[in-house]
Amino acid sequence: MPVVLRKSLAADLAFVTALERHPDNSRFIGQWSDEEHLAAIAGKGKREHWIIERDGRAAGYLIAYDCRFLDAGFYVKRILVSDKERGTGGEALGRFIDRVFAMNGVSCVWLIVRDFNVRAQHVYAKLGFARFDPADAEERRRYDSWAEAPAEGSYRMRLARP
Repeated sequence: MPVVLRKSLAADLAFVTALERHPDNSRFIGQWSDEEHLAAIAGKGKREHWIIERDGRAAGYLIAYDCRFLDAGFYVKRILVSDKERGTGGEALGRFIDRVFAMNGVSCVWLIVRDFNVRAQHVYAKLGFARFDPADAEERRRYDSWAEAPAEGSYRMRLARP
């Protein structure tokens, strides 16, 4: 059965936070409070919160920010799956990319990855993402103002609209 994205519900919060806070995952991603997740689930702050399903069961989640108003496309804040090495994350991200590139005004999809997260870097590169450093201060401001500047030991990757 293919991977499916569906909008997260408040009822998904326990699954999301258990996955996020699991010791195998916590060093790879930031930690949000329940309130922050619920705000994203409600769509506040131009955020989208998705559940990734595989074989009819919750298998992960994806959080993205709509940054079109800044001409900065969509920022994938977080993507996390429970079972690694099954292709679930890559397939889910591919479906999300197809969805947003079908929308008007989306110039790119981008994310921030940690230097040591080689598995994620490989998945992103396979989907066409490449390292991205804004060309000038204005472009950097556009990307940093909605998300955050990459922390030390991490960098941006971007997929431009085909």
